[in-house]
Amino acid sequence: MDFDFSEEQRLLKSNARSFMEREIVPAAAEHDKRGPLPKDQARSFLKKLAPLGYIGGPIPESNGGLGLDFLSYGVLLEELCRAWASLGGVAMLHTGVARLISSLGNDSQRTRLLPSLLTADRIACIGVTEPEAGSNSASLATTATTSGTDLVVNGAKTWISNGSIADIAVILGITDKTLGANGLSLIAIDKEVSPFGTRELPKLGLKAWPTAELSFVDCRVPRANVIGAPGDGYRRTLMAFEVFRCGVATISLGLAQAALDASVTYARERRQFGRPIGQFQLVQRMVYEMVAETEAARFLTYRAWSMLDKGVRCDRETALAKAYCTEAAVGITSKAIQVHGAYGLSEEYPVERYFRDARSLTIPDGSTQIMQLVVARQMLGMSAIS
Repeated sequence: MDFDFSEEQRLLKSNARSFMEREIVPAAAEHDKRGPLPKDQARSFLKKLAPLGYIGGPIPESNGGLGLDFLSYGVLLEELCRAWASLGGVAMLHTGVARLISSLGNDSQRTRLLPSLLTADRIACIGVTEPEAGSNSASLATTATTSGTDLVVNGAKTWISNGSIADIAVILGITDKTLGANGLSLIAIDKEVSPFGTRELPKLGLKAWPTAELSFVDCRVPRANVIGAPGDGYRRTLMAFEVFRCGVATISLGLAQAALDASVTYARERRQFGRPIGQFQLVQRMVYEMVAETEAARFLTYRAWSMLDKGVRCDRETALAKAYCTEAAVGITSKAIQVHGAYGLSEEYPVERYFRDARSLTIPDGSTQIMQLVVARQMLGMSAIS
């Protein structure tokens, strides 16, 4: 495998790094303290990011995107998440849903839904998890019952990223109760046409990334809004998880790199006992461990993005990247706090935010333990879940 970036990818990375240092890093800490980004602010940031490829990057030019390969998009996303993980999450999730509509939607759906998503005039979310259905997404309770030319949606989704600011929610719901997992369909719900309720859910980290509960009570949605074939939603959702898990791994990678960079700078500048703390052996050991774990995370993440570019199933590789990168980021950001000493606990430095953000990423899009089961099942040829 060739680990070298192309000239175009190096230029993307360099331009993104310069933009982030100028436009995003100075805003991150203060906005994070305020909590979830309001819709107008989220939209404003997404519009700033769009010209760099953060919105339409991995969407074909024929559908209004930039036609970037997945690996190049991963390079961009790492730089954004190094600057501000919460905003990186908002953008990654929005773009992932737009790409889902681009790849699975029909011409009418793409014409109606994609243009406003690609300009960030409207924001998207995807709703799978429910109060009683987390890791077992085949056991959903949200129903979408046929009523004339509409579907009537009833149920609740929880821990939905971008949920409280979303104009378009693509949800997984039951359209045929008799078929089990084969009766689940993906349905695009335009909130302006088909209103639904939201409730923000406060959380440990990623404070500026809105996360909400969605509630649907007799919500009427045109049957024409079923994305892909009816009953094919569960299979398509599992495939979409491959992309989202690469995204979460990349957010974690960005956090790990940010924590490493902050620790190196601090260890060079902070002096104790008459010399920089970077000269102390145990600090150097922590820096070594942070470097090794960050580089390993990067290789796993970019291998997974590369496999997506090849168009092959890669649930093992994306699960491995997601599990390793999120857990590594927790350890790396924890070491960054240790390098900073008491200042690592202070909100005046970013490493405490990096730690909280990293810890929050071990759960969504498949917890570490579920990812371990996916990898082990592939290796052993037997499932731990009956």
